[in-house]
Amino acid sequence: MKQLSLLTLSIICAFSSIPVQANDNESANIALTSQLEVNEQAFSQLRQKWAEGFLGASDIAFDQKLKQMVITANNGAQKHWSSMNTASTRLSLWNDLVLDDQSEAGKKVLGAKLRSSYQRLFIMAKAYQLRGGVLQHNPQLLAAIIDGLQFLNQHYYKVGAKEWGNWWHWELGTPKDIHNILVVLYDQLPAQLITNYLDATRYFTPLPTHLGAGSGADVSSNPHYRESTGGNRTDNTQVVLLRGILANDSDEIFSAIQALSPVVDYVQASDGFYQDGSFLQHYDIAYNGTYGNVLLGGLGAQMSLVANSPWQVTDPKLQEIYPLIFKSYAPLLYRGTMMEFVNGRAISRPQEQGHHVGHNVIASLIHYLDGASAQYLYPLQQLIKTQISQDTYLDFFDSINHIGNYQKAQQLLQNPQIDVKDNVQGVFTFPAMDRVVYRTDDWAFSLAMHSSRLGNFECMNNENRKGWFTGDGMSYFYTNQLDHFHDYWPVVDSYRLPGTTVDDQLMLECQGQRNQIKGGRKLQMDWVGSAKLDDIAVAGMDFINWNETLTAKKSWFMFDDEVVMLGSNISSQIGANITTTVANRKQLDNGNINVFINEYPWAGQYPNKIKSLFISNDQMDESGMGYIFLSPPELSVKQDTRIGNWNEIGTKSGEVSAEFITATIRHSVEHDSYAYVVLPASDLDDISEYRDEKPIKIIRQDDIAHIIRYKDDNVIAANIWQQQKVELTRHISAIGKMAILVQKEEGTKRISVSDPLQNQTTVELEFKKPIKIMSDPDQRLQISGQKILTIDVTNLKGNSYQFIVK
Repeated sequence: MKQLSLLTLSIICAFSSIPVQANDNESANIALTSQLEVNEQAFSQLRQKWAEGFLGASDIAFDQKLKQMVITANNGAQKHWSSMNTASTRLSLWNDLVLDDQSEAGKKVLGAKLRSSYQRLFIMAKAYQLRGGVLQHNPQLLAAIIDGLQFLNQHYYKVGAKEWGNWWHWELGTPKDIHNILVVLYDQLPAQLITNYLDATRYFTPLPTHLGAGSGADVSSNPHYRESTGGNRTDNTQVVLLRGILANDSDEIFSAIQALSPVVDYVQASDGFYQDGSFLQHYDIAYNGTYGNVLLGGLGAQMSLVANSPWQVTDPKLQEIYPLIFKSYAPLLYRGTMMEFVNGRAISRPQEQGHHVGHNVIASLIHYLDGASAQYLYPLQQLIKTQISQDTYLDFFDSINHIGNYQKAQQLLQNPQIDVKDNVQGVFTFPAMDRVVYRTDDWAFSLAMHSSRLGNFECMNNENRKGWFTGDGMSYFYTNQLDHFHDYWPVVDSYRLPGTTVDDQLMLECQGQRNQIKGGRKLQMDWVGSAKLDDIAVAGMDFINWNETLTAKKSWFMFDDEVVMLGSNISSQIGANITTTVANRKQLDNGNINVFINEYPWAGQYPNKIKSLFISNDQMDESGMGYIFLSPPELSVKQDTRIGNWNEIGTKSGEVSAEFITATIRHSVEHDSYAYVVLPASDLDDISEYRDEKPIKIIRQDDIAHIIRYKDDNVIAANIWQQQKVELTRHISAIGKMAILVQKEEGTKRISVSDPLQNQTTVELEFKKPIKIMSDPDQRLQISGQKILTIDVTNLKGNSYQFIVK
């Protein structure tokens, strides 16, 4: 454990101002001894720095919340200590975590239960070291921890053991927990025990770049030798990095740091970050919030750990993480919550709801402060401070358990030179994961779609069992009612998600998956995409449901303080009843819920012609949701209290209840439609004013195109579904499948076009009069006959191309 590698000796020489000669003279021995001590100190400093993340910096006093955190940690440690099985005949450390490597059922869950055992020992280890706690430096507690570590190493986590069950626990999760324990208790543990564990983690995870590399992996859930990617890569490198620090082995430290670089490489397919800010895991599931944050947090923690050390990151490629943060995370964080549509199956976990995931992401961002350049430091500080300050629902400092980041965040909030300001506004499109975000001063909208390129939802490990329609155009509105999506998923009617169009087929748990791992993607559903022009946008989906019995053309238009939603050609091939959900709003726990139809209080009766719906709570200003119907619907409104349990959708338990207002439109079975406008953060006056102004005019709404005109022909927005020529205005026609926005401005036309299929080469616009190109940033435009404009959309990958003509 105390031996130094050849690479370590070379570092000593490189960092030494005293030449070291390979001879036996006394002066050289003295110099070498001096440098060995310096280098030993460098390893020790990294161990101390990692431990401070869990225990806090010794020179910063604990505030009351941290003192309470210490009490809570001690209570948890005492509980685990008191319940430990100390019998000489024991097979497990805890009776509720039975470790069974003999039966098939026991083997299946052995990895998970073994990791839980180490997590309990880690809680006990932290309590032993946390200052001010009743268990601090308790010798009996330390003896119990050592006894538990020795037992688990002797019987289960050891060289030669088999990886029964899920590979992840053996190769990534458990070795990370073990190394954390060894770092926190490094000076208290027997040297041989540390050596035994380093040998064990090296057996299971020998390389920082590959998984399934140990001989015990042949029986695991994934026995194949494979290169690690995404969040698994940063977990992979962390195992090797911490082992190198514990073993004083520079070879392993350098190999781990060098293996980090690929995680910031943009990918063209499968897992990882995409140029547009998307992050996919499991081939085709949007996962910025959870798997993406594993990568983000792991990379940041490791870069921060080795900063200003002999092993600090020198690859300039890793600095690309900073612009990526503002592309992949800033648009998806809203007042402390991580938008649910990039959290995958984690929405079925009570401990990983939107605010929890958001706080985890914020904690990851804190790691990047130390290494940020001047260009990114203040924007990053402001982003973190604003997200923490604006989350008035769940206190960041109540949810974080990383004391080091807690202390850094407190210093940030107390810095008066950093303003609280949300600078993230406008349109953000993520065509690689079929997601769109639209943000204003007062609210945000996010849209979840899927396509031939992206899975509709993921149900795995018995989680997200009712996620059937979450990728079918679900439309999220975030207002100052910050608890809206908290405790939402166990109780919401999963057949009635806002923005979705579904039929009445009964769904089985996990049924209907259409992704690469399960069910296969819908290869014919390729028209899915969006276009943006500055702060306005259009999105669309030529929709086919999970078993291809329901079809619809669906569009979303984002302007100023509104979102316009159009649907057409809604048809069932099996004659099923079809419903589009306009709203399914969870209400505040207190206050009176007010529902208005046509601006009058709703008493359960419906007027002959429904023009508007308004939902509000008198306990919260600017939380009202207004809906204006551009064509009278067959509307149904329901107010009810729903009761559910987390175990109905995932693996955790806990009963929750909430009151909902649900508004739905019932359709006929063939070629039906809908058209309505959503005004978030509005009131009844806003609805009345909007109806008087009538800023939206529907030009076309059929199987050829959805076209609307906004504010007296100032903006034309359209989704062109078919290849044929389509008239947008009297002066412009579109030829080809596209999403397009046209805005008049001082005698010119500012235009944005995208290829929603992501496989076309060109699309065309035809003008009544000769045109001249005023702006063509990427030289993608070509005029023929003075009136035909050909736009090269090759390799745009669904992104918008903006240009100006006159």
